[in-house]
Amino acid sequence: MDMAEKEIDGRGVGNDGQNAKRPAEPKIYASGYFYLSQQINDLRDRMDAKFDRVDTKFEVVHGEIKALSDKTDAKFESMRKEMDSRFDKVDEKFDDIHKEIIGIQKWAFGLIVTVIIGFIAVYFK
Repeated sequence: MDMAEKEIDGRGVGNDGQNAKRPAEPKIYASGYFYLSQQINDLRDRMDAKFDRVDTKFEVVHGEIKALSDKTDAKFESMRKEMDSRFDKVDEKFDDIHKEIIGIQKWAFGLIVTVIIGFIAVYFK
């Protein structure tokens, strides 16, 4: 074991090779604690300020995303209304065509009945 390891280990070598007395621990004065607490408070304040800036940035980004989402929702809503109006027009056209077909069916049935009655009248005269 070299000298540095012995000092780290806390066992210095005495005159007789036995463990020597441990060196005295350094004293930390009240001013040291005060200075350390000031550094900790300063570090905490700086970290809080950074987190506040990050929170502000997140709020800004969240607002931008919300605005974009609202704009997208409005666009989809206008497209849905346009599609509904187009489908309503198509439904109206189908209803008109359906009415015409029903009219043609009635006309065709009336024509067939008229032909049959005319045929019967000519045949049984």
